[in-house]
Amino acid sequence: MEFNPLKYITPFRAINVIKVVSSFTVSRVIRKPVVWGMPISYSIEPTNHCNLKCPECPSGLGTLTRPLGLLSVEDFKTIIDQVKDTGFYVQLYFQGEPYINKNLPEMIRYAQSKNIYISISTNGHFVNVKTIDNILNNAPDKLIYSMDGLDEESYQNYRVGGSFKKADEGLRFLIKKRNELGRKKPFVEFQFIVMKQNEHLLDEVKKYGKDVGVNKVVFKTMQVSSYENALHFLPSNQKYSRYIVNNGTLKIKNKLKNHCFALWRTSVITWDGKVVPCCFDKDANFGLGELKEKSMKEIWLSEPYRNFRQGVLNNRKGLSMCTNCTEGLKINILELEH
Repeated sequence: MEFNPLKYITPFRAINVIKVVSSFTVSRVIRKPVVWGMPISYSIEPTNHCNLKCPECPSGLGTLTRPLGLLSVEDFKTIIDQVKDTGFYVQLYFQGEPYINKNLPEMIRYAQSKNIYISISTNGHFVNVKTIDNILNNAPDKLIYSMDGLDEESYQNYRVGGSFKKADEGLRFLIKKRNELGRKKPFVEFQFIVMKQNEHLLDEVKKYGKDVGVNKVVFKTMQVSSYENALHFLPSNQKYSRYIVNNGTLKIKNKLKNHCFALWRTSVITWDGKVVPCCFDKDANFGLGELKEKSMKEIWLSEPYRNFRQGVLNNRKGLSMCTNCTEGLKINILELEH
């Protein structure tokens, strides 16, 4: 089973969920940001280093304007200690490849000891014979395994600098060893970003997922940053596109209504402790506070956060970060689960 919230709900966390939902509902009605709860979930960045050079990823391309680094175990534990009473779902990734941080297993273990569900997204290049025992003995609850190809040509079209053979062998070995040990964790989601160069492989991807034995196969729509990249990458099948491309323009299908539940239910923390509104702020241009200076609660209830929420309630299209946003838009399309 992928995620059962009942396993992680305590009375205090349940009350917080009610506060989050009700305050967001009130905020939408009165058009003023009212915040009664703390985030239910967090994205915490183990590192923004990456071993690949994917053409739509600022980490891989080296275009991030913020410093590169690794989250320390001490800083991670401090964050978890601050959020554990109200938050119970942590995505242990943002930019970069999480397993580059060698302290990731200890972070997973610590968060899980506080009854927090941990999800990690990896490109699989650090899953191998040497690392498998450490990975499985400190397994995240969910591991998103991103590949986007079924041979070297289709794989390296986007996963530049990577190896399909290495990612494939790692995935097969992970599933085989997990099953041999009789473990339920990690729940493995095979993620395939659909683009022009690989959309002909979708039926084969389903067969591949079944053959390898992953728990779930998900086709994900692609985020692009320019019209040129849209022409190069976006698939012809509109079901798998977030965008409408027409007469030299690129427009996201999302209607961008003047509200965003993400600003009431979740928050993103970079490896060096910057708190940003959501995962679309890859460069931390909209930093709302730093955990080295204030607590998460102080930042969450601060004036900068309040002003950002107000800006979204007033005119979401006026915030540059929001123009490529998928909040409320279906970006993951389930095709196989077993």
